Amino acid sequence: MTNIIRKITDWKVIFALQTIASLILVALLFNLGILPMKYAIILLAVLAIIDILVAFIMKPTKTGKGKIRNVVGKMVSLLLSILLMISSLYVAQGNSALASISGSTTQTNRMVVVVLDESDYESLNDISGETIEINNSDDSDNLATAIAALNEEDSSIATNDVGDYETLCSDLYDSSTPAILINEANYAFMENYQEDFSDETRVIWSYDIESEVNDIAKNVDVTNTTFTIFISGIDTSGKVSTVSRSDVNMLVTVNPTTKQILLTSIPRDYYVTLANKNAKDKLTHAGLAGVENSVATIENFMNIDINYYARVNFTSLVTMVDALGGVSVYSDYTFTSRHGGYSFTKGYNSVDGDKALAFVRERYNLPNGDNDRIRNQQYLLTAMLKKAMSPAIITNYTSILDAISGSFETNMTSSEITSLIKMQLNDMADWDIMQIQLTGTGAYMTGGAYMPNNKLYYMIPDDDSVAYATELIQAMVDGETITVE
Repeated sequence: MTNIIRKITDWKVIFALQTIASLILVALLFNLGILPMKYAIILLAVLAIIDILVAFIMKPTKTGKGKIRNVVGKMVSLLLSILLMISSLYVAQGNSALASISGSTTQTNRMVVVVLDESDYESLNDISGETIEINNSDDSDNLATAIAALNEEDSSIATNDVGDYETLCSDLYDSSTPAILINEANYAFMENYQEDFSDETRVIWSYDIESEVNDIAKNVDVTNTTFTIFISGIDTSGKVSTVSRSDVNMLVTVNPTTKQILLTSIPRDYYVTLANKNAKDKLTHAGLAGVENSVATIENFMNIDINYYARVNFTSLVTMVDALGGVSVYSDYTFTSRHGGYSFTKGYNSVDGDKALAFVRERYNLPNGDNDRIRNQQYLLTAMLKKAMSPAIITNYTSILDAISGSFETNMTSSEITSLIKMQLNDMADWDIMQIQLTGTGAYMTGGAYMPNNKLYYMIPDDDSVAYATELIQAMVDGETITVE
């Protein structure tokens, strides 16, 4: 036993453990790919010097003197090995988180059985033997899949197709049916008949249908070629891959050479031709056919190319801001948000995740309503970009990735993301971030592609604002340095 302990505590064994831990950390960092060469060389040099010094301290002398020094050296080496292994675990978690948010190729349709919130129904058992209603005129494939899954759990529950959302809504509210089965994305249609539908109902059963989507990325070398990302902010707090309306529609055009970023916001109610319907409707409804449909719709409308997309939801906004350690966001006005009762003053405001969410959701207490809300969304994204591109990214990188995992997805590859981070760490450049938003005139009309018989609010695009935005984006693609009026 004594011989075993002596062998385990031999300085060569302890030093080998430290060396292995050092090599594992270096390998993981190189695999991650965010360290510029100058930092990598510094890291290797520091680890090599530390290893040599610790080995010198631990190694016994020929005379047998310095035993205390040897023991201290072994303790330092063991402590360093532990710290190196913890660091390796930290980096590995960052790698895993990066993989989970990049290369997005799936989407989720969440099918739900909905009851009135005031009802006594709590589960499928409470509606066993009953007939619930569906609208099979829309989303029939997903409905068929959901009904099959529902009947596997309770075959006594029958379904009745009422053919439209208005009947579906009215029958639920007047108790003609105990429950309805619907795609959660289609709450948008129910809210045209009952404005507070989502607040006045609750889900007693859900079934997620996962499907593969086409890779629509137009890949470029993101470190030297201008590219545009479509940011889709969906109106859900659940799984970010869930098909839903796109309430926030923003283009982020990046020129890595001139170090310029242009944020272009498009109102959710913009009256545009939807790619999947070849008919006009609100831009937000394009998201009901998936994010790739929103991308195609905007590309056709603005005559531009969109290279990538990113999907975020309310959950991801809170977690991203908190992971950044909060941000300082500018406000044009002093106002109080109806969401959480947070107060904001004209000028810069320090916000955490919850306060940031309240800032970008408010529109009723702002003089220009939705236009001011869109501008506030741009202000917050600008604040987040500035914080993310500061030296804070070095220490917060893995925590940011871990925080947003599951609530942020993009079809950019992990290597493209790490290339951008590596470029920023290498030059720590200051970026010129500019903002524009498309404008228009509000109108109530019937004839939308999804609800042709309903009179809804739309924003008729101002052609000049669209042309101006397209011109700026194209100028950036052509490598020009732009200015915004």
